[in-house]
Amino acid sequence: MKLEELIELDETIRTTLTLEECVRLAGGFGATDETVVEVLRDALVQDKSSQTRDGAPSSHMLQEIVNEGLSGAVRAGDYHTARQLLILYTLVASEGNKLDEQALAKHDKEDQAKEDAQDRDGKKKSKKLESKSSLGSAAVMLSRQGSSISTFSEESLGAPSPAPPPPPLDTDRLRSATNSDGLLAVLGAAQVLKAMKDGSAQKRADETIVSIEEWIEHGEQSMAFRLASWRDQRAAQGDLRIATEKDSNFMAFVSNKAISNRKAFATQLKDAVANTDFKDVRFLHAILQILGQMHSPCLRLELLQYVLGLDNRYSVAHVKRSVELAATCLSIATACSS
Repeated sequence: MKLEELIELDETIRTTLTLEECVRLAGGFGATDETVVEVLRDALVQDKSSQTRDGAPSSHMLQEIVNEGLSGAVRAGDYHTARQLLILYTLVASEGNKLDEQALAKHDKEDQAKEDAQDRDGKKKSKKLESKSSLGSAAVMLSRQGSSISTFSEESLGAPSPAPPPPPLDTDRLRSATNSDGLLAVLGAAQVLKAMKDGSAQKRADETIVSIEEWIEHGEQSMAFRLASWRDQRAAQGDLRIATEKDSNFMAFVSNKAISNRKAFATQLKDAVANTDFKDVRFLHAILQILGQMHSPCLRLELLQYVLGLDNRYSVAHVKRSVELAATCLSIATACSS
């Protein structure tokens, strides 16, 4: 049973419980934004402190505890807590990216100052790289931050750039464990961010463009091909949960309406590929524009599900909610880290 009031994961609780237990408690019963952020920051400090010299993390505590929290939210059937965790995770992860940038800039500035001093003294420039990673200092910087969610504004390195997606979360098992529309939207948003981060969205978008252009080519040449495609669509609608009118669908395939719809889809997807780098909120805005023009899709929806890594339970409405939440996560992270 959910508590009516949110739990305060204060210092006493955080020193008594492990990070995993704290987030599991937050996921199952709900906790305040500020204290959840503190727990996530503690995990980020641990990850930053364990980074290797080349910047590769040897610890993934932040991702692991967020997955634990989402599992608790799914078990409790709590959409609001799941949404909270995903947004705050994206925010804290963006703080880590900002710290890396600041630490690297500071490190480069110190190196340049040393080289300038050596030049003035007539000494040879040092070719030796410092062995200490700048990411260790990033962890120290993070541990000294206050409790405010919005930080780094005083040390901003110029104009704010769009926040990148956070490190990917593995939500495949969780998505298969729920039929809640709200939780599917949250877990779908996590999957969309993962597809952006690991590059699979860009790869699949390229494959999708080729696939739909092949359909258009065959469809323009053969009425029989279009009718066969219409029959396949009718058979698949039960799985895709698309409520469409039989006659209008049939006429769309007899006429050139289906072809024109898919040509427009291919053009929009090409524009998204050409005008975004799949690494920030601009890609999500392009996807939302495509979704806004979908009324009774089948192949187009199936291909968009493929691009984003979503299963066939995700209708147009489900995909739209997931993409909107992913965009919200990145927009909040960008605003708070500027």
